[in-house]
Amino acid sequence: MEKKRKDKHKQQKPSQARRWRSIIITVLFDVLFACLAFYLARTILFFKLDKPAGYESGEIAVAAAAVVTTIVMFVIFDCYNALWRYAGRVEFFKFLMSYIADFFVLFVFKIILKMVVNTEVWVPLILMYLLFSAIFSGAMRFFYAIAHYFKHVRYMVDDRSMPGMKRTIVIGAGYTGSLAINRFINNPSDGYYPVAVVDDDPDKQGRRIYGIEVEGGVDKIPEIVERHKAQAIVIAIMSITKSQLRHIYDACAPFNLPIKIMPPVTNANEMTNNVKSLRDIKIEELLGRDEFKVKQELIDVSVKDKVVMVTGGAGSIGSELCRQVLNFGCKHLVIFDQHENGMFFLNQEFVKKYDTSRYTLVMGTVRERDKLIEIIGEFKPDIIFHAAAYKHVPMMEISATEAIKNNVFGTLNVIEVAESMGVQKFVLISTDKAVNPSNIMGASKRIAEMLIETRGKTGKMKMAAVRFGNVLGSNGSVIPVFLSQIKEGGPITLTDRYIKRYFMSIPEAVRLVLQTGAFAENGEIFVLDMGEPVYIYDLACDLIRLNGLIPEQDIEIKVTGLRPGEKMFEELRYDTEAVDTTQHEGVFVNRLESIDRAEFDKKLARLRSLAFEEDVEGTTDMIFTIVPSEYRKKN
Repeated sequence: MEKKRKDKHKQQKPSQARRWRSIIITVLFDVLFACLAFYLARTILFFKLDKPAGYESGEIAVAAAAVVTTIVMFVIFDCYNALWRYAGRVEFFKFLMSYIADFFVLFVFKIILKMVVNTEVWVPLILMYLLFSAIFSGAMRFFYAIAHYFKHVRYMVDDRSMPGMKRTIVIGAGYTGSLAINRFINNPSDGYYPVAVVDDDPDKQGRRIYGIEVEGGVDKIPEIVERHKAQAIVIAIMSITKSQLRHIYDACAPFNLPIKIMPPVTNANEMTNNVKSLRDIKIEELLGRDEFKVKQELIDVSVKDKVVMVTGGAGSIGSELCRQVLNFGCKHLVIFDQHENGMFFLNQEFVKKYDTSRYTLVMGTVRERDKLIEIIGEFKPDIIFHAAAYKHVPMMEISATEAIKNNVFGTLNVIEVAESMGVQKFVLISTDKAVNPSNIMGASKRIAEMLIETRGKTGKMKMAAVRFGNVLGSNGSVIPVFLSQIKEGGPITLTDRYIKRYFMSIPEAVRLVLQTGAFAENGEIFVLDMGEPVYIYDLACDLIRLNGLIPEQDIEIKVTGLRPGEKMFEELRYDTEAVDTTQHEGVFVNRLESIDRAEFDKKLARLRSLAFEEDVEGTTDMIFTIVPSEYRKKN
C-alpha cells in the first residue's frame, strides 16, 4: 500500500512540474507580448500625433502598469489553468472579461497619474495596447485549437489518416456535445472520430460544430448511421431524462453499435477525465418513467431528527432505506436483521461514511417477540419501516409455513410490540404480488396488508403499507440472473415471451417510501407510480445489446414456461379498489373495502395454528381462504 502511495506521488511530481513549467512559459510569453503590444501602440499612435504634455516622464510607469495589470487579470480570471486546446465559450468569455477588467483598472490608473504627478495618458493608447495584447496572447492560446481544426479537416478529406478510430455519431449539439467533439478531434488517442451530430432542436440542424454538421434529429439516426458507416455512438447531453434516453436507444439498438454516455461537463478543463469515464448505458436508465423529484418537506416529516428502525435492514430495500435515512438526517438508526453476512457488509460500508454513534446494528428476527420488546423498548423509535420478509416466489411455494411465520406473524409481532411501546408510525413494505395473488409469497404479503388495514383503523399508532413492483437490482431480481447467464454465454431463460413486469430503481422506490411515511394515518395502502410495465423479453434483449452482443444470434433466449405461482402480469390494485391522489404526484392511496376484523382475526388464529403445526396443505388452503384468488384456482 505504501509502495503504491509512493509510486503515485512520484507520478504526480513530474506532472505538477510540467504544469508549472507550462504556466511560467505562458506568463513569460504574455509579458513579452504585452511589452510588444505597448511598443506598437505608442509607435503607431505617436507616429504623427504629438505626445500629451507630461507623458514622457511617466511612460515607463504606464508601460509597467499596463503589463502587470494584464498578467494580474489573467490570473484573476483563471486564464493560466485552462486547457486552451479545448477552449470553448467559457474560456473565451474569461479571456474577454480579463481585458475588460484590464481596461477599467488602467483607466483608474490614468486618473490617478493625472491627479498625483500630472501625467496624461490617452485612452486611445490604452485601447490600442489592449487590442494588440489580446491579438498576440489570444493567438498563442488558440493556436492549438486552430492547428487541430485543420488537422481535422485533413481527416475529413482522407479517412486513412485516422487508423484505429471509430467513426462516431455524437448525439447532442449543446455545450457538452461541442466540448466532446472538440476533444475527440484534438485527441485521436481517445479512439473516437466524429462524423455527424444529431440533435432534435430544429434551430441547430443544418449548422456545424467544429466543421461537423448537425444532420437531423433522433428520428434520422438510421439513415445517418448508414450514410456515415458509423461504428460508435456517444450521447453528450448535459441533462437527459429516461424517456429521452429510451427514445435514443430504441433508434440506435437495431444497429448493435456500442453506445456510450458522456458525463455532464461544465467547462473544458473537465473534459479529459470525462472522456476517460465514458460509460455504458445502465439498464435501469431504460426502464420506467422519469424519476419524481424529492419533496424535502415530506422527508423531513418522516425521518429528520427522528429515531428510525428498519427491520430487514440488510436486504436490498432495507439497506437502501438505511442509507437514505442516514443521509436525510435521522437522529438515530436501528438496523434490525437476522442475515449475518448482510449486516457485516452493511457495517463495513457505513463505518466509512457515517459516525458510528448514528446507527446501531441488531441481530435478530421479527419472529422473536421478546427480542423486539427488548430493542424497541431500549431505542424507542419514532417510526419503523418494516422491510423484513421472505420474497422469493419459488422458495415460498415449497415453504408455505415459513412464509406465514415470517411475513404474517412476524409483521404482527412488530405491529403489536411497536404499538404497546408508543411508536408513532409504522410503514409496511408491500408488493404488487399482493394483488390477486397467485402465489404463497404474494398472499402472505396481502395478509400483512390486511393487518395494517384492520389495526390501523383502531390503534393509536399511525400505520400504512406501501405497495410497488419490482425494483432493479434487488435480491431475487431477474436482472442479475440474466447478466449471469449472458456472462456464461447463454442461454437467457425466461418463463414466457409475453410476460410483463413493473420496474423501478431501488433508490427512487425508497425515496417515495420515505415521503409516503409523512402521510401515513389509519391503515392506508399506498401505491407507487411505477410507470408502464415492461416485457421481460424486451428487457432480456436490452441487456444483451448493452453487453455488446446481438439477441438470438450471440445469446439465445429460451422460453421455459410459467413457474408455479407465477402470473403473466402484475397488478398494483384490485379492480374493486378506487385510487385517490396524495400530496405527492408519484404516490396514490387506494380506497379499500372494509374488512370484518372479527372474522379476519378468527381465520388468522386458525392460520397461526396450522403454520406452527407445520401443516403445509392446511396452511395453503387457509391462506387462500383469507385471500381468495381466482387466478390461483385456474392454475
